[in-house]
Order: sequence, then C-alpha cells, then structure tokens
Amino acid sequence: MGDSTYGGQSILGLLPPNCDLTSRTTLDARLYEAPPPHKPGRPGRPRRRGQKLPPPKEMLSKGGRQIKLSVYGRTQTARVAEAEARLHAVPERPVKIVAVEALSGGRGREAFYSTVAEARAEDVLRWYSMRWSVEVTFHDSKQYLGFEEPQGWSERAVERTAPMAMLLYTLIVHWYVSEGHREARLRIPPWYTRKSRPSFADMLSALKRLSLQQRISASGLGRRGSKKMFQLLENLINLAA
Repeated sequence: MGDSTYGGQSILGLLPPNCDLTSRTTLDARLYEAPPPHKPGRPGRPRRRGQKLPPPKEMLSKGGRQIKLSVYGRTQTARVAEAEARLHAVPERPVKIVAVEALSGGRGREAFYSTVAEARAEDVLRWYSMRWSVEVTFHDSKQYLGFEEPQGWSERAVERTAPMAMLLYTLIVHWYVSEGHREARLRIPPWYTRKSRPSFADMLSALKRLSLQQRISASGLGRRGSKKMFQLLENLINLAA
C-alpha cells in the first residue's frame, strides 16, 4: 500500500509480477481496455492499449452502488464505481479501478487502483486505509526516536542506525501491550475528550515513568518523609515524560 507519491509509473512500471500495489490515482486518469491480439503477418508493432474507457469521475457520474466502509477507525457511507482497466502509463498490467464518493464523513470524490484486478471495491479501499498505520509508525519514529536525525556517512552506519529506531519502536509497543498497559495512566487532554486508546507518545511516556520509578524505588528511600519525596519525584517524571 502506498500514497500517490509511491504509486506512480516509476514504481508500478517496475513492480515484479509477484508483488501487488494498492494506491491512489487521479479522477481524470486515462484508462484503457486490454489491447487486442496481434494478428500474425500484420505489419507494425502490436498495440499496447485497447479501447479507451471512461475516467473515474465519469464512472461515478454514470452510477455506482452504495456501501458502508469501516476505515480509519470510523464507519462511513459511500458510493463506489469499479472496473478492470489498464492505466495509460503502464498498460501491460491490469488493475482494479475504484472511484468513490463519500456520502457521509468522508473527503468527496477520490480514485484508487490495485494490481489485484479481481479484488472487490471494498477490499481496495480497506487495503489503502491500512497504509495509515505505516505512516504513523514512520512519523512517531522520527518524532520520538530520532529516526531522521542520524547522519550516517558509511554504508554500515546507514544499515545500523536507522533500523535501530524501528527496532526500538517495536520493542516499546510490544512491552506496552504485554506489560506496560497494566500500570499506564492514559492522559486525556481537554481538547481530545473522546480519546480512548493510547498513542505511541503515551506508551513511551509510560515506559519513561515506570523505568525512573523503578530506579528511584531501588535507591532505598526509606526515611521519614520519603513518601512525599517519592510523590514529588513521580510528578516531575510525569511532567518530563
């Protein structure tokens, strides 16, 4: 799955036969049928494209069917039109074209494609929405774990430094799911009162707090007044995390 930046000719045209891609396309994309068989003895090179097909925006104008989608954590109603076609830039590979118009809670008209030509429209839209979690992972790794900060000047540095941030991301999420959630405190900001699930920032904050809490407890604070001191340190940790 990839956004339109990663779904153009430079990627789709070089995609191996055993790899599939689901991405966006434009509403005025040029679509074609499969080329007709080349007749033996006919002069000239074989045709690369068949008859021209309506672009996605015309597919929607001519009709479609109404569906309910559960994507991006919400359910919305949409109208879709679908067809198997060939894109102008890469006519050798059949794709499923899906034109969608959100009827509630969406972003107007959009068009998508998938090299899984036999897929249903619902599948294509669901696959494309799955890319969001991948993009959030990249964002959080850059924001909190320094994924984009290291300046590697050798091949081995590049191979080690950036992947380490992704490894740390995986370990933190795994720790939170298996252990950390038991003692984590989900902070609900006043501008996001409907928040019900932890973000990666919440997971990282919980790890920092519990790690420092454990180190403070191990230091042997057992004197009079240590309970208040411990509470003060814990509050400071929460602010820093």
